[in-house]
Amino acid sequence: MSEQHYDVIVIGLGPWGSSAAWHLAARGKTVLGLDRFAPPHMHGSHGGATRLARQSSSAGAQYTTFTKRTFELWDELAAKTGTRLLERSGTVFVGEPGSMWFDKTVASLGSSDFEYDVLDGKTARERFPWARIADEEVAVWEPNGTVALVHPAIEALQSEARRLGATLRTGESVLGWDETALGIVVDTERGKYTADKIVVTVGARANHLMQLELPYKVDRQVLANFRQDGPPKPAIYFAKPPGSDEAPSYGCSEPNGEWKFSVPGKGNWIDPEDLSQDLRPGDIERIQDILRDRLPEIDPNPVSTTVCMWSEVEDGHWVIGEHPQSSNVVIGTGDMGRGFRYAAAVGEMLADHVDGVSRPETSLFLPSRFVTAKA
Repeated sequence: MSEQHYDVIVIGLGPWGSSAAWHLAARGKTVLGLDRFAPPHMHGSHGGATRLARQSSSAGAQYTTFTKRTFELWDELAAKTGTRLLERSGTVFVGEPGSMWFDKTVASLGSSDFEYDVLDGKTARERFPWARIADEEVAVWEPNGTVALVHPAIEALQSEARRLGATLRTGESVLGWDETALGIVVDTERGKYTADKIVVTVGARANHLMQLELPYKVDRQVLANFRQDGPPKPAIYFAKPPGSDEAPSYGCSEPNGEWKFSVPGKGNWIDPEDLSQDLRPGDIERIQDILRDRLPEIDPNPVSTTVCMWSEVEDGHWVIGEHPQSSNVVIGTGDMGRGFRYAAAVGEMLADHVDGVSRPETSLFLPSRFVTAKA
């Protein structure tokens, strides 16, 4: 048994776990962070160099408050660490009114004070001539949209957590946990640790470690990088037009000057332990078809690929809050493909749950909303 007892043990040090460690350490907690891998890595949902971080949200207007807060926190962390974490590229969102993804995006901006312009198809083509935008489509321009830099962001979260006193250990697998009279006992391949509370942020692996049946599935996603000429371009999203077979897609300029493009798929369900960087038949062709049609100036021959995953929750919202059977265990999972940009604010939510801080606006994320969740 470890001689040291911690206030909180954070299991999983990806973006959400590292952010939770930062916030908890900043509140004076003694924090131990554990991860079987060494984030940033290629074994989860944050693989690759970038994540798009627009201010609008296709999840609904209720995310506006979290969006404002996460940008404030990313800027605060950047100032503390002297690191550039967000590339303020601006973002273009292209779609037709009537598409759910597009309509929710516009509604979220309309309920906010974020700066944006709505452009008809002709005006959008004039402003963004490198993108193929149809007459019947509309483009929403967000000048303050950003691209999040994955490696610097996770490293900044961890370095600030350590500076504030957190102990972070990677390459150490957690085998299980148990609630006892001594507190929560966490069993790893190297020993046992005790804490008053634990925060579990292992992403797609949550059900297995937590012995739960939360209603989410793990979707395999492929990102591809391509050569591009000229200066960096704004990040761009293409929503699925109404009645069209075309899939949604998105892309952005990478720090190395390349262009990342992805066509998110649904239904490519996998066990997270089976995640591999190996490509499957059709992976690249699916991306190339839309890239050629939408961004004809980009060289369609990929120079690299990344395979990652995200968790699709049944009702479309994150799972953040107390374990259904224990207020001493806090869960954060179900990233829904948008978890990275909100990581700075999600870590604060997790820390609030540890402290028992009531935040009614986050109640839609509580694990207890699922009657199927059981120990």
